[in-house]
Amino acid sequence: MSIAKEKEGTIYGWAFVAGQKIIQRFADLYGEEKADKRMENLLLTLRSELIADRFKRTLIDYLIEVRPEVGIPEEIKVERRWRVDEFYRYSTAILAGFLDAVNEWKTKRVGVKKGRRRVTKHAG
Repeated sequence: MSIAKEKEGTIYGWAFVAGQKIIQRFADLYGEEKADKRMENLLLTLRSELIADRFKRTLIDYLIEVRPEVGIPEEIKVERRWRVDEFYRYSTAILAGFLDAVNEWKTKRVGVKKGRRRVTKHAG
C-alpha cells in the first residue's frame, strides 16, 4: 500500500469515528431530530469549501464547537498548506468518513425505532 493511500485510510478512519462522536454530541445538544440536520449542514458546509485552508479552518471550527473528544490527525492540525492532490484526497476521505458515520447512525436509529414498536395480533 502506498503512503498516500495509507494516510487516506487513516484520515477516513479518524473521520468515521469523529463523525460518530460529532453526531452523538449534536444529538445530546440539540436532540436526535436536529442532530441529522446539523450533521448534514456540516457536510454541506465542508463540501462547499473549495480552498484547502478554508476547509481545514471550517473543520477545526466545528470540532471546537462540538468538542467530540477525538484527537486531530497531524495532517489537519499542522499549519502546512495542503497541495492540491492532498486537499482532494483528505477532503474526500473526511467527507466519506463523516457521511458513513451519519448513515450508520441513521440506520441504528431506525432499528431502535422499529424495535420499540409492539406487534399486536387481532382476534378474529
